[in-house]
Amino acid sequence: MMAYQYLFSKERLYVKKEHLWMFAQISFVGIYLTYIIRFWGLLYLSSANGMFMFNLAPFATALFSYFLLNERMTNKQWLGLAIAFVGFIPIMKNASLTGPSASLSYLPEMAVLASVITQSYAWILVRNLVRETHYSPTMINGITMFIGGLCAFLTAPFIEGWYPVTDTMEFLKLLGFVTLIGSILCQNLYAHLLKQYTATFMSFAGFMSPFFAAFYGWLWLNETTTWHFYLSSVIVFISLVLFYNDERKSIKQEIPEALP
Repeated sequence: MMAYQYLFSKERLYVKKEHLWMFAQISFVGIYLTYIIRFWGLLYLSSANGMFMFNLAPFATALFSYFLLNERMTNKQWLGLAIAFVGFIPIMKNASLTGPSASLSYLPEMAVLASVITQSYAWILVRNLVRETHYSPTMINGITMFIGGLCAFLTAPFIEGWYPVTDTMEFLKLLGFVTLIGSILCQNLYAHLLKQYTATFMSFAGFMSPFFAAFYGWLWLNETTTWHFYLSSVIVFISLVLFYNDERKSIKQEIPEALP
């Protein structure tokens, strides 16, 4: 992405000194820390339950917007936030017992939840860079992913040891797929959409992700989904609708053509 920015974009691959701290935070918090704790948590969770934790993203984003950007929340939004936390009780009651130990069975859920919080904070910073300072989303993602990925690469041998690749072609195929879909297409599309929509609205749009994860987990990994997942989904969906009603009003005022 940085090579594309340097060779084909009209914009310079340049970061102002006053924005270095924001780029550093996105690199470490939004890329390095987020993905490390998320992938550890997903070792012990089903695909559906892991993705379900990301339904907290709109609320985490809204709280960061409230405290960092002084964006106010209505009573209805606070009510939706409270209902959302109630909705996570069934999932947490069914917390995986396949974790490091039974006494630490909630740690995988907490790790994924922490990754949601750190990524939500990072997206607030990305939104500010895109909308206020007019940096290219491609450049932001290219720089922060390179720095965050380099930190993870340097850390891995000391924490995980060395695991040589036994099937090079299979590894490269899966790595290429994850890089193309997850890192290049999705990350840049998300950043581009932040030019027109709020970070909270974009997080709300991801509500369907756990259901796709449940389907793919069933299709490829033979995973089963318990009733706790569907009960929590219904409760959180109600909270999201309550929360989003007022969010949509602000979006319509800012960009009338964005919503019906």
